[in-house]
Parts: sequence; structure tokens; C-alpha cells
Amino acid sequence: MENTFRLIGYGLLFLLDVLLYYFLHSHFTFIVMILMIVAPIVSLISAIILKKYVTVEVTNQDKTSRYGKQNEEAFFLIKIHNPTPFVALDVKMTVTVSNTFFKTEGTKTFVVPIYALKGYTLELPMLPNLCGIVSVKVTSLKIKDLMGFKFFNKKMEAEHELIIIPEEISDSMEELPGLEQGMLESEESTKRGNDFSDVQEIREYIPGDKLMSIHWKLSAKRDILMVKDRVSMSDKQLVILPELCGANNFLLEQIVVTTYSVIAKLIKDKTTVRLMYWSSKRYEYEDIRLDYIEDVNDAFAKMFYEDTYASYDEASSYMANVHPEMKAYVHVTADAGRVTVNVRENG
Repeated sequence: MENTFRLIGYGLLFLLDVLLYYFLHSHFTFIVMILMIVAPIVSLISAIILKKYVTVEVTNQDKTSRYGKQNEEAFFLIKIHNPTPFVALDVKMTVTVSNTFFKTEGTKTFVVPIYALKGYTLELPMLPNLCGIVSVKVTSLKIKDLMGFKFFNKKMEAEHELIIIPEEISDSMEELPGLEQGMLESEESTKRGNDFSDVQEIREYIPGDKLMSIHWKLSAKRDILMVKDRVSMSDKQLVILPELCGANNFLLEQIVVTTYSVIAKLIKDKTTVRLMYWSSKRYEYEDIRLDYIEDVNDAFAKMFYEDTYASYDEASSYMANVHPEMKAYVHVTADAGRVTVNVRENG
């Protein structure tokens, strides 16, 4: 409607200028008439060119890390790149922010300019109150020509994800009496991708070492491949099984935060932890040994790509059949509207 009124108003002004030229035969009115014909054409062409060539890039402010922290401010940068000499003063950018783990989503439209040969950078701050994977996606740009006659819509697929690590709660260990019951005497797993053996030392890579033994973070820091030299042995491991039930987002968030806090505390106390959770996608348990806090962050990042399920006993219901060798484990679930942490006998 706004564009229609603008067109009508412009048409009336042009008609007035034509009448003035007809009666006055003024060179000035003639030049104005020519400009009023050329200007809309140039305005529309420049918007069409902008639509074709502008691109959008989404990143987080700290490009060195893919992690953020729950309840700590994080910044996303939305960069519009414009390689052309044309400008736009009114661009509507549609941005969708979602948490794929908790299935939450919101959309907001920002009105921004596009500068010549530069573009525009929008700094988008957020305070994530949920852990999980926060995705910021630009779905479209609506570029209005300089004279405001028409919007040109451009579909976009620019997206960036930031993994939000749960915050630690200090009283997470108070509900864990008799932890030794959850310890499991377990031999080195033969399942592909798992290695339940102790790290004896970290040394330089020797040709023939397994790729799965490479300590990637340390290798990146030292600029040389380093491997974890392990000794296979039977050892006691604390098995923790959280229920990824999505029936209630508040309880799901509390389950994840409690699980993370318990594991982080145990890791700091030099206790080996074995995180297990039920993958409804693959219909099997994910089984991860955790020795360092970096391992915990990577494990939770992987877990956040899983689908949640409907029952608070889904993961525990298969444990006795799939892992009969396990005597007990720490079960993190919800009951009667609150999160519970119990050592549960397997069977």
C-alpha cells in the first residue's frame, strides 16, 4: 500500500512538471522532467543488481571457538557483502534463531542499509538461557530501490551454529549417595569407536599409530601430531545415563545441566566417567569415555544433535538387555515434576 501511494504521488508530480513545461516552456522544467523519467529506471536497475550480487555470511564473534556458555552473552555477526557501487537504504532482513535440541524457534526482521562496495555488518547479541545448538539463519533479504517503488525479494541460506555448553551447578553432587555402586568393572570395549583404556602418556605421533589415538587439540597447539599412549586394562568407570526426554523443555534442560555438572565435577576429581545415552535415530546406545573437560564438551555437542523422545524411562528400559554386564549406573531422569539422580541397579 505504501508503494502504491508513493507511485501515485510521483505520477502526480511528474504530471505537474509536464503541465509547467507545456505552459512555460522552461528549460529547467524540461530537465526536471527528464530526471524524473531516468531516476526511477536507475533506482530499479540498481536494486536488481544488488539482488543479484549481494551475499550474506553469518559467524559468531569468537571465530576460534564453536562453543558458548549457557546464560553468558554471545554475539553473532551477520555480514552483508556488497561488491557493487550501488546502495540501498531500506533492506528488510529476516533472521530465524532456533535451538535444534529443544525445538524452539523465533523469527525477527531487521531493517538495515547496504553501503556501496562494503555492505553492512549487524552484531546480534543474545543471552542463551537454554543449552543445546543455537542456530542463526538469514532466510531472506527484501531490497527496496532508492526511490521506494518496489521491494526485490532474495532467498538466502546463510546459517551458523553455536554449541551452548550447560552451566555447572555447584550442588549437583549432593544427590549422589553411594556412587561406588555405580562403578563398573569393564574391559576395553571392542565396539568400534570406543576405547576404554587408560592414558599412560602423551607422545609424538609415530607412523602406524591409530588415528583415533591422536590428541587433536594438543596437536593443533603444538603444530605437531601428538597421540595418547594408552594401556588397555580393566578399570572402574562411573556410568551416567541421562534421559533425553523432550516432553517438558524445563525438565529436559535440568536433566542436561545436572548431567553435565556431575560429570564435570567427577572429571575434576580425576574420576573416569562413561557417558551413555539412548540414540532414537540409530536405536542404540552412544557410549563415550570421558577423561578431560574438553572431551565432555565434545560429547555434549554430539549429544545435542540427537532427537529427544517421549518417555522418562526410554534409555533405562533397554539397558538390562543391551548391556547385561553392567551392574549399576547413575540414572538422571525426572519424576513428579523434578529431576532425580539415582544409582540404579541394572536388571
